[in-house]
Amino acid sequence: MRVNHKLLTKFVLGGMQKNKKTLVPFLVAGTLTVMIFYILTSLAYCPYIYMDGKEAFYGAQIIAIMLNLSSQITVVFAALFIFYANQFMIRGRKKEMALYGVLGMSKRNITTIMVMESMIHACVCIGMGLICGTFLNKLMLLVLYKIIHQPSVDGMLFSMIAFKKTLLVFVVIYAVCLIYNVSSIRVGNPMELLRSDKTGEKEPKIKILSFVIGIVTLAVGYYLALTTNSTFDAINILFVSILLVIIATYCLFIAGSIFILKVLKKNRKFYLKTKNFISVSNLMFRMKHNAAGLASICILSTGVMLLLACGSSLMMLGEKNISDLYPTDIKLVTEDAAQADETAYKNTVRDAADAVGTTCADLIYRKYDTVFAKKTDSGFSYTDANAMMQISDYADMYLVSLENYNHYTNKDIHLSENEVLLYDSNASVKSRKSLALFGNTYQIAGEVDYKTMHYILDASMTLFDRVILVFPEQSQIDQIMGKNSNQQSNRIYLGCNTKDTLTQEEMDKFETVILKRLPDAELHFKSMDEKFFYNLYGGAFFVGIFLAVLFLMATVMIIYYKQMSEGYEDQKRFEILAKVGLTEKEAKRSIKRQVMILFFLPVAVAMLHIIVASKIICLFLKMVLIMDMFTFGMSLLVVCIIFFIVYALVYKVTSHKYYQIVYGRMRDR
Repeated sequence: MRVNHKLLTKFVLGGMQKNKKTLVPFLVAGTLTVMIFYILTSLAYCPYIYMDGKEAFYGAQIIAIMLNLSSQITVVFAALFIFYANQFMIRGRKKEMALYGVLGMSKRNITTIMVMESMIHACVCIGMGLICGTFLNKLMLLVLYKIIHQPSVDGMLFSMIAFKKTLLVFVVIYAVCLIYNVSSIRVGNPMELLRSDKTGEKEPKIKILSFVIGIVTLAVGYYLALTTNSTFDAINILFVSILLVIIATYCLFIAGSIFILKVLKKNRKFYLKTKNFISVSNLMFRMKHNAAGLASICILSTGVMLLLACGSSLMMLGEKNISDLYPTDIKLVTEDAAQADETAYKNTVRDAADAVGTTCADLIYRKYDTVFAKKTDSGFSYTDANAMMQISDYADMYLVSLENYNHYTNKDIHLSENEVLLYDSNASVKSRKSLALFGNTYQIAGEVDYKTMHYILDASMTLFDRVILVFPEQSQIDQIMGKNSNQQSNRIYLGCNTKDTLTQEEMDKFETVILKRLPDAELHFKSMDEKFFYNLYGGAFFVGIFLAVLFLMATVMIIYYKQMSEGYEDQKRFEILAKVGLTEKEAKRSIKRQVMILFFLPVAVAMLHIIVASKIICLFLKMVLIMDMFTFGMSLLVVCIIFFIVYALVYKVTSHKYYQIVYGRMRDR
């Protein structure tokens, strides 16, 4: 039967109107995905941030890198999510397309309908996403500037590079969806398509191999995450651990869930109760389809909560961390090669301040020694210059005499000859009694007042653990330093506040005066370095929010489509059960039980993933100099509670919708 284009168009528009309950969320989600990708890509190529290798402001490159990385994550995610949602869409259209075939419409005309619908979907999502992204682009730039403490900018913002890239990426994604849609319709005959909703009704078998792979990969992934004790190790195993946990999640949801349901089915006392019989049977027949969706919800939920917790922690602790790292406006670290006295060093700083026309107040002088030490089971030893270096096996060690420590901290602590005070960024001091140090054994008398002493550390990110040791006598430190000629130095720390914030020209002049007298000096200006940290923390928070919104949207959409799809499929099943005596009350109770299991099982597993991942996340936070793990823990707790509330609301709405689909129409008949 030949059908003209006018009639085909009518079929297309009629089908879209008929399926608006599933189509509208699909279009909204697609539009938001395109918009997010365009905004991230546009900002990454924005001249107000980073363009042609030039930074618009100090530290802008790190923001550009994070924006580019997040846009790449969005591409991968968008492809998977859009294809996943498209599967639900086409699954609901198969019977309609089959009916057209039964009525005599050719496969060519059916294909034309699918092509037209898919093109409309693509055009709406891509077009609206680009339009919304263009209008919101400048607003997002201003939000980013606000977060990173940059002054606002004027003028419109449009990136042709981002426009072309977005257009190309999503045209390819929707083209793949179109090919899938067309092929899924053309490969089968109309009668097979009409019975497509009954496929997969056979009771699934336990996949032993998948179950074993899931158990093994989960155990290995958890072991790697829980046994990692250094930042370097964390970097090495992060993606491996994530990959293993993702594989384990999918395998265990697919194979493990079926195993549990079969065990419940064999328990006749439990299974033969009406409420349990219906729930277990429905879950059993649907688990093959449900399992992948549940695993996806679990992974996405984990990502949402961790991203929001890390982002909020960075923002809350960012300013406090900068103040802790920089108790003074200027920080100078140099090797004590000239063996000059304290007065000479202080005069050098004062002269530099005079040269730029400012005053130097609150001048701080600190003297300490540093050693690059190798970790051992019982403590630390000298490094071997010829040995292959494994970063996780080494630590930056700061040695301070008790006399200087008491002076710096205003304390009056006494130590015997074989006692030391210790701070170790990688281990708890309270659990340790003794420490082997460079051939000698010392008793740990207490913990270093890190809050007071930590500012003598270099204000930079490092992969090495940091250790502070306080010895009773300077002679003990001199002995250690004399025996270790590899990676050791005697250092001087000076800090001071200036009357006014120095301009870039004044900072350059200040540095010139310092380097003439102290050529090996390392100079840090708080006003400059805080820009870097604001960019680091603010940029991470900004992209984290975008990715969290994307993951949350996907979670909600997967839940929505799953409930809608399964509601229509379960409708006939409950009609049959009603005819054999199932009451509406019993049905509602069964539906509630079934939906609750499907809803809250992924969240429960996600919480377990988060607990295990917390340790490795803390190591990464320490790498960016965030040391307050209590705040991170509280942020994570608050985020989890808020997410659970939102998730519960989604459960309430979708379960009600599911019940309406399953039992509402039966009541109307």
